[in-house]
Formats: sequence, structure tokens, C-alpha cells
Amino acid sequence: MILMLQEKVERILTDLDEIKKRVGEKQAKALDIEQLERVIKRLASFADVCKECETHLGDLKLEIEQLTQRQEQFEKLMFKELLHKKNGAIAHLQKEHKLVTENYYMSIYMSIGMSFGLIFGMLLLDNLALGLPIGLSIGLAIGVGMDADAKKKGLTI
Repeated sequence: MILMLQEKVERILTDLDEIKKRVGEKQAKALDIEQLERVIKRLASFADVCKECETHLGDLKLEIEQLTQRQEQFEKLMFKELLHKKNGAIAHLQKEHKLVTENYYMSIYMSIGMSFGLIFGMLLLDNLALGLPIGLSIGLAIGVGMDADAKKKGLTI
């Protein structure tokens, strides 16, 4: 079972490399193939204990195989379907397995820091322009620290 799953994942990753070579740089960036590879590896790591992960992995495999079989230009609709499947898999990994995407905490705490910085600047310093960068930098520092901690614990996608 484990060897079969490992071969399946290797085949998917090989197909993704083929797609990456065939599409343009703009389309590869839109697909975010690197994140898709990480999602596939994460799904594979949970597939033996989680049936939903196994289902998401099979769905992604099917979509990627359909893309590799097409010799002509790729259609936007096909990319949309792949992105929809990828987002569904990410949502499952976040909800059920408590994983986070890269820079998740940084984006959250940066905006929270900016909000508090504006309030702090307005109330205490009477200068919005001074409070904003202070809050931004504090929020950014907290978020980056939490992202590093999550990565160290292996909780990132």
C-alpha cells in the first residue's frame, strides 16, 4: 500500500514537472505549482489514515493527468478546475489536520499590527503616520516568528 502510494505521488509530481515545462511562466505562476507539489506531498502523508485526503489526492491526480494528456493549449476552464481541487484540498488540510499555508500568520498579524498601530498613533502620539509603521513592524515580527515556529513543528503546507 505504501509503495503504491509512493509510486502514485511520484507519478503525479513527474506529471506536474511536465506541465511546468509546457506552460508559460505566467500560467505556472497562476497555478502555483510549487504549492500544488507541497499539497500533494501533505495529502500523501495523511492518505493512509484519512480517507478524505486519499480522495483529494485521487482528484488532483485525475486533473493533472487530464492536463498532461492535452497536447494543445490549455484552457482556462481546466486550470480553474485544478485550482478548485487544490483549494479544496488546502481547506481540508487546514480544517482537519490543523495545517497552515506559508506566511499565514505573517499576513494576519501584519494587518492586526497595522490596525493597532493606527489606533496607537492616533490616541497616544497624535500622529497616524508614526503609529502605522510601528504597528506594522510589531505585527510583522510576531507573524514571522509564529510562521517560523509552525514550520519548525512541521505544520505548514
